[in-house]
Amino acid sequence: MSDHRNRLGIIDIGSNSIRLIIYEAGNDRVCRMVHKAKETVRLGVRRDEHGNLSEDDIWTVIPVLNRFKEICAANRADQIRAVATAAVRQSPNTQEITATWERETGISVQILTGEEEAYYGFLGVTRSLPSHVQEGFIVDIGGGSTEISYFKGEELLHSTSLPCGAVNMTIQNGGRERWSESSREQLQHKIAGLLEPYPWTAEHRRLPLIGLGGGIRALARMERERQQQLKPAGDPYTIEAEKIRYYADALAGLSVEERIQQFDLAADRADIIVAGTMILRTVFDHMQCSVLLASWRGLSDGLAHHTLSMNPQTERSVKGR
Repeated sequence: MSDHRNRLGIIDIGSNSIRLIIYEAGNDRVCRMVHKAKETVRLGVRRDEHGNLSEDDIWTVIPVLNRFKEICAANRADQIRAVATAAVRQSPNTQEITATWERETGISVQILTGEEEAYYGFLGVTRSLPSHVQEGFIVDIGGGSTEISYFKGEELLHSTSLPCGAVNMTIQNGGRERWSESSREQLQHKIAGLLEPYPWTAEHRRLPLIGLGGGIRALARMERERQQQLKPAGDPYTIEAEKIRYYADALAGLSVEERIQQFDLAADRADIIVAGTMILRTVFDHMQCSVLLASWRGLSDGLAHHTLSMNPQTERSVKGR
């Protein structure tokens, strides 16, 4: 019989979507997923002249949080840990946002720094990597930011957060439909410029790149179907360098409707996947990685492990940039 006292609901308020995953901690200290839910919201698209998250966006989140709270109660998850990432982090009115959410839902939301987001992603993914992967980079491409980390063994040695994600780069660069060559070059140049202050991103060649986030998972599903692999994609799922370049070019040349039809993409992914794939391609080439390992793990898994773990020695310090 399961001990529901060990159930935890993780709510991740991102720029593109709000996700709930309910975990249960077993006697072996492994966190198992019990339930998951997702709501697409697209936060941060509308901001005022000071860059504040709009009132509409703030209030859009409230019914989602209340619904997720009910799901947690129905699944006997008494503990909820809610975090917000780039869309809220980049807003000057963060205190107003979190105060409103807590007043209206009773849920206290922690706003993660970019480094904290990278750390929890690292904690979530490295526990499920094959034993031969002892060194590598991690990239987590979200809607409003991209976290990049370098790890060796069980230690996170470097991390940074870039203010570019699949949603805001879609708006600022090529838009929802077909991307021109100049739009692609403009985004690549922007990402290259953001990476320049971090020389460690170019000092460790031929390492695997572990990819996190909805866009990476969509890429793995597309490649599995293109290869006509009937069983579910493994975790992590290997994608070769030339496949990344193929999808970056192929998706950019299609309309949203064509991406949905040809690659069986969900509508809320089809319009932003070009920007996400272009970010991935630029980061992959900049670091001269050997292969992409698309992971189904990520931020929520790291937060769950961190919260439910009974062993304080699993806590690692968050290294600076």
